[in-house]
This record gives sequence, structure tokens and C-alpha cells, in this order.
Amino acid sequence: MTSVRRLAYSTLFPVTTELELSAELVAFLENGGRAILFGEDGTEYATGIIRPDRIRRETADAWRAVTDRARQIAGPAVLALDADISAVHRLHRLTAALPTLSESQAMAEDAFTDRIEAMARDARQLGINLLLSPTADVVAKDNPWLAGRTLGDDIADVSRLVAAYVRGLKRAGIGSTLKHFPGNPVITGLPASQDARVPLKMQELQPYLAPFTAGIDAGADAVFMSPAIFDAVTPPQSGSISPDLIRLLRQELEFSGLVITCDLDHRSTLGSRSLVDIAVEALVAGADLLLVSPAAVPHLDRLARAIERAVEDGRLPLARLQAASAAIDRVSS
Repeated sequence: MTSVRRLAYSTLFPVTTELELSAELVAFLENGGRAILFGEDGTEYATGIIRPDRIRRETADAWRAVTDRARQIAGPAVLALDADISAVHRLHRLTAALPTLSESQAMAEDAFTDRIEAMARDARQLGINLLLSPTADVVAKDNPWLAGRTLGDDIADVSRLVAAYVRGLKRAGIGSTLKHFPGNPVITGLPASQDARVPLKMQELQPYLAPFTAGIDAGADAVFMSPAIFDAVTPPQSGSISPDLIRLLRQELEFSGLVITCDLDHRSTLGSRSLVDIAVEALVAGADLLLVSPAAVPHLDRLARAIERAVEDGRLPLARLQAASAAIDRVSS
């Protein structure tokens, strides 16, 4: 296998909804893959409630066995999951409890940070080193995707909680991820299955950048791009493949960490195009780590080969691929 293809594998971020390494994921790690998201099923995502049978089956020992095996195969790796206050906390009872939203909003900042740190230290003991949290979105109105799944509806208060959450993770030695940049105050549908749009101009989006700025200033390790189509850029396109929005993140917000796409096979991102084309486009746009759903796991080799071909034919500069892989190194080490 070429060194370029191994680099290509390193930029892929497959989701597994089961606490196991399938034969496909083992092959992925052996071929250069270095990131896995331990996700939840659709019902768990929608309700924020982890299935009782999963809770019984997924013990602390089971988590450590899987994360240890992943690192035995891949070496340093990004092993991630969601730990949201108003949505899914994937580890559920296996960590110190997260505060409820009402408790979070009423807490002194130091007390909130302490609660987040306690949860994160427990996650770290299970082999997890990156949380896809906190949510920095603030919902203004009409949001079928994120309504009830954020840290509040006041920009200043959400900014305070986001920064405190990041500080708690940092104290625990675990990475944090701000999602879903550049914010989705209004959205027309569900990005996974619809052509969901954020129908706002850039100047209307600007106030909603504040929680992301607060999280970056607090030391966030990663930023997770929105899958929605943004009318604020020309032509309108998904945040995950938008060079303009990634440039906004890099230049205006001065973020130098890991940029993660949302699921590239979400309808709002994929549209009518092929997943291999979207993967290359996301890297060219400036993304570092490409999230793909469980349905795409059988096609990881095809995606890596497509990225390799894009380097060979000049569509994707080798330096861009190397920079993406280096950004992943900084989080996985």
C-alpha cells in the first residue's frame, strides 16, 4: 500500500453503532485509519435515551477491551463519542452524571466545569480521548433538527457554558469538539434526510458565532461542521464542504485545530453527487477528518483510493492531505 493511501485512510472517520470492531473496521485500522466514532442508533439519537439492552451489555470492561484493541492495531487513535447535556450522552451511567440543562444554567461556572471534568475523567478511563461536545448552536426559531438539543437560547449564556465545558474537558485531559459550525439558528428540515437549509445571510449568522469563539478561546481541540446548506455562501452549500465557512473558522475565528465534517452521506451534504467526490471536495475545502455513517463502512477502501487518485491527478494537493493527517495526530496523541 502506498504512503498516500495510508494518509487517505487516516482522514476517514467511520461511525459504528455497536461496541465492537467489525472485520471492516479492523481492516480500516490496519490500513492507516486512526479515528472511530462510537455512535448511537437513530432512535437513541432522536430521544437522547440509550437502549436498556445496550446499557446492560456495554460494561466498563467492554469499553476498555474495544478501545485497547483499536490502539493495539492502529497505535495512537481518535476514539470519540457524544456527551451532550440536552441530547445523547453515549456513556450514560458509566461516567459521573452530566448536569441537566436547568442545573447547568443555574450553576456557578466553576461548579459546572467541575461536573464536566468528573464526567470526562471517567470517559478517559474507558479509552475515549475526544468528545463530540459541546453543542455551540443557539436556536432562534423554526429548527426541527436542534430544537431542545442545545445549551439554551441565550447567546451569552450558551457562550459561558460552552467555554466552561471545554475547560472541564481540558482539565481531564480529553479533547473537545464544538458543533455545528457556523451555527444553525434556523433550519428548514432534517439534514440527514432532507435538503435542509439555513436561510440566513452572513451578517445574520455573525451573532451566532459567539459561542464558537468562546469555545475556541477556551482551548477547543476540534470544530464539527454543519451538514446544512448555507445561503450565506455563494453558491449555497453544506458547511462540511464549504471552503468559505472553513476559511471563516480558520481566519476570522483563528481556529488552528482539527476540522471535522458532519456525516458526508447526509442528504444536505451529498445531494445527488457520489460520496467519493464529496470526500475529496471536503478535503480540498479544508476539512481534516471526514465523518461517514455506518452505511459507508463497507466502502472505506473505495474512499481512500479516491482520495489517493485525487492527489495523483492534482485535484487534492499532497500538502493538504498531509496537513489534515497532522491535525489528527495532534488530537490522537
